[in-house]
Order: sequence, then structure tokens, then C-alpha cells
Amino acid sequence: MKPARSAGRALLCTCVMIALAGCAGRGDMVDGPRAAEANASLGADFLRKNDNEQALSRFKRALDYDSDNLSANWGMAIVSDRLGETDDARGYYRKTLDLQPGPAIYNSYGVFLCRQGEVDPALKYFKRAADNPRYAGYADALANAGLCLHRAGQPGAAEQYYRDALAANDSQMTALVEMARLQYEQGDYLRARAFLERADSVNTLEAEQLLLGARIELVLNDRATASAYLERHNVIAPSASLSLSQLEQSPR
Repeated sequence: MKPARSAGRALLCTCVMIALAGCAGRGDMVDGPRAAEANASLGADFLRKNDNEQALSRFKRALDYDSDNLSANWGMAIVSDRLGETDDARGYYRKTLDLQPGPAIYNSYGVFLCRQGEVDPALKYFKRAADNPRYAGYADALANAGLCLHRAGQPGAAEQYYRDALAANDSQMTALVEMARLQYEQGDYLRARAFLERADSVNTLEAEQLLLGARIELVLNDRATASAYLERHNVIAPSASLSLSQLEQSPR
């Protein structure tokens, strides 16, 4: 039995190597589209792991096989943005939209545009994404539109988008956290607490969100809960550790 198992593993390894090499068929011809998709898939895995250099290498290799590969062009847009290559990112986004426009790409491009300070064009793409209620990221697009407006100093318009996002998905994390932030900024601390507690029940809060929780609880004179938020913050961000007294003295 052991030799058969070893032979099976060897066959599996051989198949994987062939796939990653571009699925060579008869003769030495390479199936370009399949090779491109295999490399684009690897690039996406590296992207999820925040290994931008490896992702970049794989996406470029995919485009060498097929310059019109949708996943590779979209991946290049995202990784170029991460690496600060804004012009390249914009070009790859436009190519991706030319190849296959759709709500997920509209949403992604909207996020990119918002980071460039292009609020009105970003909103246009978020709205396009949200125009399709069957899009799985429908609530995400609405929340992203709210966040874009919030950062642009338009809290009233942002709040409506956050509420629309939560009406579509009551566990939408961005909308919950940003509603907590918005209520805190407006002095409605009890509602801020309620929204952040909901967010904390949905997903693990990030360091900056934990600081927001601590600030909310300090205003509400619940130092024990504020300390608990701060302890969680200091565990996941030890280089930015704060004491409760330091937090009280820091700007809101």
C-alpha cells in the first residue's frame, strides 16, 4: 500500500507543477489563458497575505501569458495602489473596467478614487455597485460611500449611507464602527457605545477601534470598561501601548 500512496503523491505533485507551468499540452505549446489564470490565482493568494512583492511578480507573469486576463489586471490595480504607484493603479483599473465592468470592480475602484480625494467620482462608482441588490457586496459599497463622505467632512450624508448599509446587512462592520465614531463625534455617547458593542460582537476590533471604545467609555465614566478596551489595544499594538491616564490627556 505504501508504494501506491507514494505514487499518488508523486502524481499529484506532477499535476500541480504542470498547472503552475501553464498546463502544457501536446508538444511544448503553453496554454496562455490557463497559465495566466494559474499565476493570477497565486497572485491573489499573496495579495490576501499582504505579500505585495510576490503578488506583483505573479500578476506580471500572468499578464505575460495573457494581457487581457481580468484577475491579473485587477490584481495589478490593487497591488500598484498598495505600493504607491497611483498612476499605474489607475491605468490597471481602467483596463479592468474595459474588460468586464461589474459591481465588485466598481466598488474597488471607488475605494481607490476616494483615497485620492476624488469624492464625487468615487460616489458614482459606489452607486453603480449598489445599483445591483444581488451583488454580495451591496452593503459594503454603501458603507464605503458613507466612509468616503465622512472623511470628506460630510457627516450627514455619510450617516444616511451607513444606515442604508445596515438596513441591507445589520452586521456590516464598517457601518457599525463608523456609526459609533459618528455618534461619538456628535456627542451621543450612549448610541456610540451601542454601535461599537454591536461591532465588537460581529468581529474582532482593530487597535484604533479599541481606542475609540476606550474613549467612549471614559466619557461615560466607565473606567473599568475603558481599561478593558485599552488592555486589548495594548496586546495587539504593543508598540503603541497607552495607559488610561495617557489616553485621557491625548486629543480626541
